[in-house]
Formats: sequence, C-alpha cells, structure tokens
Amino acid sequence: MKKKYLRLILVIVLCLGLWTACGPNRKAEPGNEEQPQETAKEETNPAEKNGDQPITIQFATWGVSEGATNETFEKMAEAFKKIHPNVSISFVGIPFGNIKQQTFVMAASGDAPDLIQTHTAWFSTYAASDIIVPVDDLLGKDYVNDLIDSYKADYSYKGKLMGIPWAPSPVILYYNKALFEKAGLDPEKSPKTYDEMLTMARKIAQLKTDSGDKIFGLGEPTDKLPINGLHSIRNVYAFGASIYDKEGKVNVNTPEMVEMLEYYQTLSEEGLTPEAAKLKDLRNLFSIGRLGMYMDGYYGRNVFRNLSGKGKAFDSVWSAALVPVNRAGQSVSVGVAHGLVISKDSQNKQAAADFAKFLTDREMITYYHSTNDVLSARKSLSDDPALNDSEFAKICVEQLNQYTRALPENHPGMEQAFLEFATALQQVTVGKEDPEKVAKDLQTKLGGLLQ
Repeated sequence: MKKKYLRLILVIVLCLGLWTACGPNRKAEPGNEEQPQETAKEETNPAEKNGDQPITIQFATWGVSEGATNETFEKMAEAFKKIHPNVSISFVGIPFGNIKQQTFVMAASGDAPDLIQTHTAWFSTYAASDIIVPVDDLLGKDYVNDLIDSYKADYSYKGKLMGIPWAPSPVILYYNKALFEKAGLDPEKSPKTYDEMLTMARKIAQLKTDSGDKIFGLGEPTDKLPINGLHSIRNVYAFGASIYDKEGKVNVNTPEMVEMLEYYQTLSEEGLTPEAAKLKDLRNLFSIGRLGMYMDGYYGRNVFRNLSGKGKAFDSVWSAALVPVNRAGQSVSVGVAHGLVISKDSQNKQAAADFAKFLTDREMITYYHSTNDVLSARKSLSDDPALNDSEFAKICVEQLNQYTRALPENHPGMEQAFLEFATALQQVTVGKEDPEKVAKDLQTKLGGLLQ
C-alpha cells in the first residue's frame, strides 16, 4: 500500500515538473505580462540579481555648485546610475577655494567622502598625506598606461598613481585680435617667440581704451598664491631653468632662473602687466579689452563669453596659439588638471574608481567637452574628432600632447614651494628687488622645503 502511494506521489511530482517547464515559466520576453513574480523581480532589480547591495558614493566637488557645470555633473551621475542601478552618486558641494581644507577636516573625523575633486596646484598635499589611497590596482594596468605621461607624472607620488587626471588643460596663449589691429599688428599672426611677444606687448601697452583706461600688453599672474607659482613653472622651463639638477638636488640659483625673474621684472617696470594680478584679474581684463595677451587653460573661452557680456559673438575678437618658443628651443607648457582622488575612509573604493573611469571615458569626456571645452588625459582619445572639433580645440590638443611637460615631482613641500615661487615673483615686481638676490634666497627656501 505504501509503495502504491509513493508511486502516485512520484507521478504527480513529475507531472507538475513538466507542467512548470512547459507552462508559465517560459523564457521572459520584453513586455510579457505572464512572467512569474520572481523573474519579474530579477529583471527590475539588477542589484539583487547580481548579488550587489545598493551603495552610495559620496563625491566632494566644486563642479556641482557652479552654474557652468552643475547640469553636466548631474547628467553624468544619472548616466552612471543607468548602467549601475545599485550605485547612487551623492554630491557634496564645496567651493573651489575650500575643498582641500574641508575634506582634510572630514578625513580627520574618519568621514571623508569616497571621491574628492582636486586640482594640480594642491594635489601634492593630498598625495603625500594618508587620507587617500593609490589607484593603480583599482583602475587597472591598461587604464594607467593609457594616461598621457606628463599628467600621469603630475598625479603620481613615489612611483604610485595617487589620483586620476580629469579635465586636463595645457596652458596656451590667448591674444586679442582687435587690440593687435589697433596697435598696427597683424591680427592673424601670433608671436612665435618670447622676443616677438615682448615687442608686440610694448606696442599694445601704448594703447588706451575709449574712456582713457590703461591697456596692458602681456599679463602674467603674480599674486602670492600657489597656483600662480605653479603657472610660473612654465616660464622656468621656457628659460631653460629647473628646480632640480640631474642629481635631484634643488638648484634654482642659476643664470637661467635669474633671467626668468628679470623677465617678470621687465613686464612690471615697463607697465606691460598689472601688478600682483590673480588669474581671474587677467581673465577679466582680457574679456573687457584691456589686455592684449596672456596664458591660461582651455576654460578661457567660456570665461570670456561670460565676462564680456557678448556670449559667442566675442569669439571673433580673440584667438589662441601655442605658447611661444623661448630658450628651451620649442614651445613648452605645463598642464593643470582637475583630478579625482579616492579617500582611505571609503568603504566602496572600487565603485568610486569605476565612477572615476566612467567620468573619463570617451562618452562622458565628449559630453563634458561639448558643454565646457574639457580635454582628455587619455592617449587613446588624443586624436578623437569629437575632442578636435574646432581650431581652438586643436590648438589645445596640440599643446597638450606635444608641448606639455610634467611639473616637478610631487613632494610634501611642493605646494609651499609653489607659494615661494609666487613670493619671489612679487619680490622682483612689486618689491623691485634684485633678481640675483631673489634667486639666491629662493635656493635657500626650496632647499629646506624639498630636500
């Protein structure tokens, strides 16, 4: 009797199995309303299907707080969410000038955001700290090898990649064609050498605005800020000088460095550049027709459009060119870049790295370029037509890929060293001090900071 019941149960189970296999649990098709409840749940919740728990990446950035980039950042986060439904991006908006200090304070409490936007001018302070982690393994060998050498060096420390260069920019020359023409210069010919640039600057500096205001010929930032010291490294290289000698020792008390400081002093003494100017001062003067030439990053175009009040119509007033050739024998520039670092406190380091890679992939960089002119630090994208979509973009890309040198190697004292360079510039411009003495003093200061 028991065997009979067992056989009956077995038949029922087999029939149920066949009915299930051939019935409602067939392969799900889009829009198929007959899907079993469990299958529908898997399709609508990939996080559970893949065994991934929903996570949130905190991203500290100044970009989400600025009108020029807010919408772009939001849309990039939304695009990432579509590909990774279990990952949400939570922006922590911090102003550009405060982000380093605030994120270090947060890290001191063990509560640093997963991902932090940084800048080349103060990246060395992050790199030498213990609040961020190396990213080589998180990004993968292929990605790391695809970075342009100078930017990879700028974001490395002691042989490890400590940050991801994002939105890199070479420093290029901007010149005002209307002022060139007014000064009797050919508006279609930019200076090819520093000597030509100075000759042109002197002619432009003789002009005045319709209301009688002074017009400057060539602007160089000399206010006492680390970023201005960083920008001066371009001129250090252009005059054939350097911070370190071949043995890696600080060596700035040289004839080449003295000549570089004399260049700044000449600009000041002849009234070719405004004294103690910040970069934002130069951008404003250029936008209102009171500055003939200056050097800056790719973001100049959008700044000019905004500050001039003329929008895209102002594009016809100015042009861009490679940095002129000087003692180095070729155009030479340094790069600056917004970077991304991953905090030691992050519980989702790989997800943060994946988001950073996403922000720097072709689709997102192309989108960012279309809204803000940004470039890519990836070798594989250097010739991409989408990033070379105008003569202006082509100048930026050429300077970026062919004529941009790495900054001095990152060091715990490098941000302070940039500040010391800015101080030296003020000594020879505002203070009218002897360039030879300033170079000698700079040697002492940097020797104590960087050795």
